[in-house]
Amino acid sequence: MRIGAILPHLLVFGGVRRYIELGNAFLARRHEFILFTPDGKRSDWLPFRGGVRSFSELSGSKLDIAICGSPELTQELDRADTRERIFYLQLEDVRDEASIVRSGKYWIMVNSSGLGRRVRTRYGIDPIDGIGGVNPTLFHPVERECGGTFNILCYGRLSRPRKGTRFVVRAASWMYNRGYNVRLQLFDTLNPGEEDPRVGFDPCLPYTYYLDLPQERMAAMYSAADVFVSAEHRAGWSNTAAEASACGLAVVCTRSGTIDFAVDGRSALVVGGRSSYGIRRALQKLYRDRDLAARLGGEAHRAMLAFTWDEVCARMERSLAAMLDR
Repeated sequence: MRIGAILPHLLVFGGVRRYIELGNAFLARRHEFILFTPDGKRSDWLPFRGGVRSFSELSGSKLDIAICGSPELTQELDRADTRERIFYLQLEDVRDEASIVRSGKYWIMVNSSGLGRRVRTRYGIDPIDGIGGVNPTLFHPVERECGGTFNILCYGRLSRPRKGTRFVVRAASWMYNRGYNVRLQLFDTLNPGEEDPRVGFDPCLPYTYYLDLPQERMAAMYSAADVFVSAEHRAGWSNTAAEASACGLAVVCTRSGTIDFAVDGRSALVVGGRSSYGIRRALQKLYRDRDLAARLGGEAHRAMLAFTWDEVCARMERSLAAMLDR
């Protein structure tokens, strides 16, 4: 198959990892996979073994399948020279979601079971399974010395309320102010034109803020924590919670973006909604029971083996082949 993915950029945010990793998985299976961006420039943070071309080359691309997950780029998807077109739904309630899904112009693919249920319920469409995604070569358990401090890790994108970082900060601060030996750890990547998120940040407890870590150091960062907290809202597939799980880390999370791998009490502690109260109750439980944290992390690691990029690619490959053969 000759597959093209249409992206707004190849920076670290916006779900770009999914296309680079899936592209590499399809290339390993001897398909052709091309990334199309406005300028055709390659990624410098995550290796991609396929071709990268500009939007100007879409009209003569002669693809079997063109994939796009950005509502603002559907015009590029429409003009691509391709047999079939797929809109890859990766977040709840993206801009123009209803008109895109109901247009009849695209096959709809989803990256999580939650989005799959949403598409079936709201639109009566059975979507293509593009669920999951984690790279076990990059994200895996790393041994560390256990100390007395309880390290709470979360994604540090404070400028994105949907990520729920503020709830984690409040929960960790509450625990610290009541005598718990905790430390907050955050991570993020600074993209061009963005301000340093550490400037003016004061969570009122000891903290470490990792910025612009290279991919090969991410597993050690995750493994240095005792728990990862995800308080996302409207997520499709939570990359960070999946990566933490793959690293064997106990996870506290909302159901948003995690229902495929986070089973409450078995592979995670799942809180009912986004609140610092619910998060801190779960954190207190793990603080007091480190054996529980270890058990949850071990089961989380095992659960993620079903969601490697190669596994996702294998399922997609069967669906796309059937689509082209119909």
